[in-house]
Amino acid sequence: YDEEDGFVSGGEPFLARALTWLKLRGMRAVLDLHAMPGAQALNQSFTGKMSGVENFFVEDAEYARGKRAIQALVELVNKYEAHRATSGVVVGLELLNEPSHRHILRTQEFYSEMVP
Repeated sequence: YDEEDGFVSGGEPFLARALTWLKLRGMRAVLDLHAMPGAQALNQSFTGKMSGVENFFVEDAEYARGKRAIQALVELVNKYEAHRATSGVVVGLELLNEPSHRHILRTQEFYSEMVP
């Protein structure tokens, strides 16, 4: 987490509460890491930062931060799996939301590295 990315911290308790509600209703969730460090798409606000460069793919440091973000999310999901109130709710993770088609090889590399 880097405040300069424009995101706020403190959302995890709300996610845990939402997952608890989903479990009570017999529902499941796919978590979507909607924005990657440095932006994964050109000039798109959904990436968290309007950027004229897809720095997630271009800058090795941003790519590495993205990998760490996925790993942290996996650890969080494992924590939820160990807790009775939230276990079994998260059934998947979307690793990259709408990545730039200009970086398809780097996208494939990212998925190959992150999905065992």
